Amino acid sequence: MRHAVPRTVSVHRDHVGWLAAAAVFLLALALRLHGLGDKPYWLDEVTTLRRSALALVPLVRDSLAFHHLPLFFLVESPIERFGLGPFAMRLPAALFGALACALLVPIGRDASGRAPGLSAGLSVGLAAGLLAALSPFQVQYAQEARSYTLVLCFILIGIWGVVRLVRAPSGERSGWLLYAIGTALALDTLSVALFWFAAAQLCAALIAATRVGPGGRRWFVRRWLPVQALVLLVYLPFVFTMIVLTRGRMGSGLDWVRPASVHSVSTILQSVYLLRRSSLIAFRVFPGPLDIGGLPWPGLCVLALVVLGVLLRRRETAVQVLLITALALPVGIALCSLHSSLWMPRYLMWSGPILFLLAGLGVSSLSARARPPALALIAVLGLVNLWPYYATETKPLWNEAAAFLRDNRLPGDLLLVDDPASVEMMNIQLDPRAVLAGRIPAGGFAPGDWTGDVDTALAAQRAGRRVWAVHGKVGQNDSTTLGALLREAAPLGETAERRRIGLDITLLRFAPAAPRGSLGKAAP
Repeated sequence: MRHAVPRTVSVHRDHVGWLAAAAVFLLALALRLHGLGDKPYWLDEVTTLRRSALALVPLVRDSLAFHHLPLFFLVESPIERFGLGPFAMRLPAALFGALACALLVPIGRDASGRAPGLSAGLSVGLAAGLLAALSPFQVQYAQEARSYTLVLCFILIGIWGVVRLVRAPSGERSGWLLYAIGTALALDTLSVALFWFAAAQLCAALIAATRVGPGGRRWFVRRWLPVQALVLLVYLPFVFTMIVLTRGRMGSGLDWVRPASVHSVSTILQSVYLLRRSSLIAFRVFPGPLDIGGLPWPGLCVLALVVLGVLLRRRETAVQVLLITALALPVGIALCSLHSSLWMPRYLMWSGPILFLLAGLGVSSLSARARPPALALIAVLGLVNLWPYYATETKPLWNEAAAFLRDNRLPGDLLLVDDPASVEMMNIQLDPRAVLAGRIPAGGFAPGDWTGDVDTALAAQRAGRRVWAVHGKVGQNDSTTLGALLREAAPLGETAERRRIGLDITLLRFAPAAPRGSLGKAAP
């Protein structure tokens, strides 16, 4: 016979749970605010700057015309009025990222509702929240002026709703509301939420199959289907508008994604799931302070906890729901990539916290005495593993390249660039407000200051001007290598100066050509 839990005990549990969620939120927020404005903007963030500065109707139209949903840019639009500095523009993403970590606490507690004792249920959400708060990848994307943490929050709200539906009595409405609101807003934020929508249908089929008696399968299905219709009613108008504005070429919005390779897939999996630091632009991972023998032991320990938790509690429907949700995204992206590659770290972002929930199940399987030390160990080792991230070059240093050229070029110097976007990247670092207003920043680069044509650069060199060749990563699928630029610039002769700016930018200076018949050397 099941005994009712006294109301005072239930209220106490709620208070403890919300206090735990608040503590996770504050920790996650502090880690995301630290160094929030230190790293330079990169190309995708410049899109946010430009779009957020538009008026309402042009903002929505521009978003949909470029295959983006407008919700996040509407959130950013008021921020733009107070300044275009990286800290201010990234602040919403940091807040949403911290909130996502906190949401894992109630989700984990509800998912483990049948675990014995308060500490076991709460330890699932606490472990997941700590892992997400301390994940270098999650911190990295929470320090981006982009929509990924916002869609993560909404998807977690939707998942929370589905988890509550597993054990909800027929009259309980919170699960339905959480699922509908979270899923509809997630779809209106980023289309990658479609993978969650598909996973939710599989979860619903599983829940319906396990419900018996009053409020059973038929009751559940009769309520589930109208909710899906409502969610789609909110989302599909945006899809139809995108189809019209892109003239039926919505698929062209993914033509920038590089083809999948063993290296790129391995890099993405390590950063999303194995707590490794990575570069946003280059598919590059950095060794961690706790690596031994080149292996990411913190991430491998998380996987061990996942295996332990799933094996011990695999028969529970809520656990099966989390497992379906965690697998749906990487499996779905792999299947879609057979047609067009979707292997980008941002697209797998929301599955990481679900994996952390499964790891939390492993922590909850420990004895009551072992759980607090395990949570403390996660916090300490997670912080040690995360801390080098703040000093890691995760984005190309276009701010340093712009400052160097501003201080070292002479009047008449010409830039030879292999990607015109590199000029915009340097100008935006010097003065984003001037760039958005259509002006050239002080010390910036006007159209006559650069070219992408070697013949033009050669003519300038022969006219007595110095030429700077600029190579660097701008987007995530840059096609021109430094070697290709060197071969193209070979007619300019030997380089007078070669300067490396961080990991991804190289500046080459070519001296003016010596006047014909002159026995002297060219000017430096």
